[in-house]
Amino acid sequence: MDRDFQVIENKARSDKSLLRILSSLLYDQEPLVRWRAIEALGRVSRIMAETDLEKVRRQIRRILWLMNDESGGLCWNGPEAIGEIIFNVPVLIYEYGPILISFLIEEPFEAGTRRVIARVGRKNPEIFSKSGTLIAASLKNPDPELRAFSIKALNSLEDTSAYDEVAMLRDDQSPVEDYDFETGELRKITVGDFARAYLGRLEKSGN
Repeated sequence: MDRDFQVIENKARSDKSLLRILSSLLYDQEPLVRWRAIEALGRVSRIMAETDLEKVRRQIRRILWLMNDESGGLCWNGPEAIGEIIFNVPVLIYEYGPILISFLIEEPFEAGTRRVIARVGRKNPEIFSKSGTLIAASLKNPDPELRAFSIKALNSLEDTSAYDEVAMLRDDQSPVEDYDFETGELRKITVGDFARAYLGRLEKSGN
């Protein structure tokens, strides 16, 4: 999937089916295609919200339904898709942010929800501030994705309460994949990389 957002945003102004098309790509076999579809979904939602905010709400509700076993086609990247929509349409953060928090402890959405908090939390940390304890509880989880994205979420929220636990992970070489919204590429990174970024920010701030 090409990452030409100017073309995508222009198309969004005339093609009302674009949200549906991008949503179908959330099931693509290729992870990079899924991530670029998620990113595009956010951009298109921002354009749609200018004239039809309710349509964006309906899209979020549809994704939430697809995250339910009863949908018949579980949308594993549902939290990330919703997160990117509300990142681009901040007026909806207070409406859907609390709903996303509930997926912090629901398989298979735990890591994805932490990714969302890491991204949306930079824009509005207040809505997620009370979830820090729940996120920090995953720092000893055997799943490296949960450890990595818990650290990233805590860093975004500027939550210092788990400093000691994060410090113990500074040399954790377990690899994970993380989508870089600056470059549009997936990058290999370790749990320890996230831990050192967290610790480095606190050292710079003097906390």
